[in-house]
Amino acid sequence: MKNWLLKNWHIVILANDAVVISVSWFAAYVLRWLSTPLFGYAINPFHIYAESYPVMLVLWVATNSIFGTYKPGKLKKNLEEIQAVVRGVVLAALVVMSVSFLFKEYDFARSVLLIFIGLTFLLTGISRAILFSIPNKLRKSGYGTIRCIIAGAGTTGIRALQRISDHPEKGYDVVGFLDDDPDKLKINISKRPILGTIDNIRETVERYGIEEVFIAIPSLSHGRIMELIMKCEGLPVGFRIASDLFGVIAHNADIEFIEDFPVFDLKEEKENLAYAFLKRSMDLFIAGILIILLIPFWIIVPLLIRLDSKGGIFFVHERIGLNGEPFRIYKFRTMHTTTNPYAYSPGKADDTRITRIGRFLRQTSLDELPNLLNVLKGNMSIVGPRPEMPFIVENYEEWQKKRLTVKPGITGLWQILGRKDIPLQENLEYDFYYIKNRSFLLDIIIVLKTIPAILSRKGAY
Repeated sequence: MKNWLLKNWHIVILANDAVVISVSWFAAYVLRWLSTPLFGYAINPFHIYAESYPVMLVLWVATNSIFGTYKPGKLKKNLEEIQAVVRGVVLAALVVMSVSFLFKEYDFARSVLLIFIGLTFLLTGISRAILFSIPNKLRKSGYGTIRCIIAGAGTTGIRALQRISDHPEKGYDVVGFLDDDPDKLKINISKRPILGTIDNIRETVERYGIEEVFIAIPSLSHGRIMELIMKCEGLPVGFRIASDLFGVIAHNADIEFIEDFPVFDLKEEKENLAYAFLKRSMDLFIAGILIILLIPFWIIVPLLIRLDSKGGIFFVHERIGLNGEPFRIYKFRTMHTTTNPYAYSPGKADDTRITRIGRFLRQTSLDELPNLLNVLKGNMSIVGPRPEMPFIVENYEEWQKKRLTVKPGITGLWQILGRKDIPLQENLEYDFYYIKNRSFLLDIIIVLKTIPAILSRKGAY
């Protein structure tokens, strides 16, 4: 039964949405009927809503299906799921209004439509949040997981592990790596061991019950790949190529297919003035509200810093911003004044450079509160890539400079996806994903997801 759920999750979501739409539709009518004294006039007859319900439900499910909401085998998470909920509610509203327009006998009250949309958004969000915790729990219990290894413990292999770890809904359980470098045979990568050399792939697959092999060595020839596949002939194992298209993604590539041959169209990104206006308006609104609401912290935190260690309250540092322009970033001081200000940031909670109160400030992200001043000044945004130190930017390759084409931010994908346990300079793929897909809706989602990310303190050092 549990494995069936994982394989047919799209049916579960479809059934959930059908129930949510049904409940929301009739509950909206009941709530409007109970509120008749407030409106001063009666609502139109119930039979109008009852008769239109099957038409509305079928059209709503069909529309969502066309947009891929119920695509078999596709489990969403995090940003994708939130966007799917918002899209589903918008589609629900459009479907209901279309039914009202196309069928004149269905004259829906505007108050019912508004209540219906609000209930749909609320109930869909709650039900999806509950439902999407189930697959991960099942997979952690061992149901539906796919045991796999990664051939290649280099940069591409590590990125493949990051992507797999970021998407537990795919069900991959990375047992370890294979690599021919003798210096790597005794090390672990994110708690995954090097299980042996690539030549020993058949023995490793048999010993650990491997079902999938990710080949993550870009320099491996086609002949060598075929040799590895032939070595495992007769075993129930599949092979996947973990291609490193990072550079292509960095250049905002669109992928098209000529039959089954992928072609990458590299396009220059055009400035969206409407998005720029909305983003700046959101920056000023959020920064202003937070500065006012958090006034007690502006008083308490400086006192604690003074009492805890010698030195100034603020840490003022040069960073690189939009179009490579340097600016001065403001933070609360969290490290001893003897610390080299241009050393790499701490990667462990017990780093001796961090003061006692500094450790608390970093774990709660309160040290970044003065960043709001940078937002008001206009050299930072609420959402965007974190601003880097000059000596790191100086070593950027040409394609990495794409990161400097947007204004740096206080929060971003890197923070909310829990990758703060890996150095910022090694997480450029999150920044490039944001640059390619940024929108006002995505910014709002990142802001909302930042709140639980801060409360969890995951990877905060």
